[in-house]
Amino acid sequence: MIPVIALLLGAALSLALVGLARTCPPRRERRVYGVGLVIAALIYVGFGVVGGASARWLALDSLGLFVYGTAAWGGLRGRPWLLAAGWAAHVAWDALLHLSGAGAEYTPRWYPWLCLSFDLVIAGAVLASGRRGAAGLRG
Repeated sequence: MIPVIALLLGAALSLALVGLARTCPPRRERRVYGVGLVIAALIYVGFGVVGGASARWLALDSLGLFVYGTAAWGGLRGRPWLLAAGWAAHVAWDALLHLSGAGAEYTPRWYPWLCLSFDLVIAGAVLASGRRGAAGLRG
């Protein structure tokens, strides 16, 4: 039951973020999504610190923060596909590292499920935003 509720909550929260982001001009909309990706990665580092994760797992989550931060930066530098790919790749981060194994030891059980649906919706919104922006430049 927890996974279903968390997936639904993640989708609802992502739609709220998309609604907020779409009130901004396209570049600022991407900035909202970019900052969100960095925060999504930073949350796992925070869970690790609070939950007493090993140095190895803190280093791995910190590496993720660097990777997703780089994707966010690339998205802000005119490559929205990189930002969308970052959000989509974060789904694998949630599923492979924090649903089971050592990452699950310090991550609340419901959080990776919430993040899975959140990340997928935001990845789609970033792609849609890129297409809208490109259409506006042509039109």
